[in-house]
Amino acid sequence: MTLNDSSELVTFPLSKRTDVSSFHCTNKDLNDFLKNDSLRNQEQLINKTYICYYQKHLVGYFTLTTDTIHVKSIDSSDCVDDFPYSRYPALKLARLATDERFQRMGVGSYMLHIAIYLTQIVSEIAGCRYITVDSKPESVGFYTKHGFKLVEESKKKEYPVLYLNIYPIIEKLKPTESLEPYIKEDHDTE
Repeated sequence: MTLNDSSELVTFPLSKRTDVSSFHCTNKDLNDFLKNDSLRNQEQLINKTYICYYQKHLVGYFTLTTDTIHVKSIDSSDCVDDFPYSRYPALKLARLATDERFQRMGVGSYMLHIAIYLTQIVSEIAGCRYITVDSKPESVGFYTKHGFKLVEESKKKEYPVLYLNIYPIIEKLKPTESLEPYIKEDHDTE
């Protein structure tokens, strides 16, 4: 199977009607979570899982939950000036998995962009400046390629922590308004 067009990827929240039995990635824990725990956790308001389809194929999923990150874990260029607390609000990308038949076809990047978009939506409702992930060591490169930064003191842990500051992303997406077309210079009024 090949992925011909990423515009045909769609994402939905997991529901009781979702059949996840066909999903199989290379990580047993990620398969087990989707099939046995994701819906129950979602119903208990622990996290929220989103499933990704290409045509009629379940090609991936990701899960989001709330989080915080220590101020001291953040690179100084990503910090908030004069922040009085020890932790920043964040949303955690708790799981991200692509079906093994669709790996290396852009599905993971697509789902990551959707997760970043959802983090932006959360930031419009409540404070949320960062998206975090406890990465499998073999996935660190994937996240850094997408702008995540490694928390240095976690790099030797079983699951290194990475974060993405979404503030610059949100700033770039804001519309720019200019009054220039409506302002006449002195020489224009003569």
